[in-house]
Amino acid sequence: MKQIWAIFLRDIKNIGKNPVAVIVALGIMILPSLYAWFNIAANWDPYGNTKGLRVAVASLDQGTRIEQLDTTVNIGDMIISNLHENDQIGWQFVDEEQAVEGVKAGRYYACVIIPEDFSEKTASIFTSNVQKPTLQYYVNE
Repeated sequence: MKQIWAIFLRDIKNIGKNPVAVIVALGIMILPSLYAWFNIAANWDPYGNTKGLRVAVASLDQGTRIEQLDTTVNIGDMIISNLHENDQIGWQFVDEEQAVEGVKAGRYYACVIIPEDFSEKTASIFTSNVQKPTLQYYVNE
């Protein structure tokens, strides 16, 4: 064990005599720590800066009447009202043409369009002919 410490101390003294070796040793100690620090800081809160991310939303949904429940629903309006309360992303509420043109022009990162038959297809779960509702999504690549 004494021999190990003697070799270690000798290496430290030799490194101390050579300025280039000191710089390399410090770099080897500090760079991984800096990398870890910035990497962890960048991934700590991925949604912290998404308020500036502009995403256009347009609802064309006409709503539908659900006879089994004796009620009328408009899922598109429900989605829009919930998005108004969500401030994690910069939601922009526009019509379909503005949404698509805004994505093409680079004003919006993406747009989501709720089609006219969205509520109708969603309400089809109460019938024997179930249809899958879809959203139209465009992204500015």
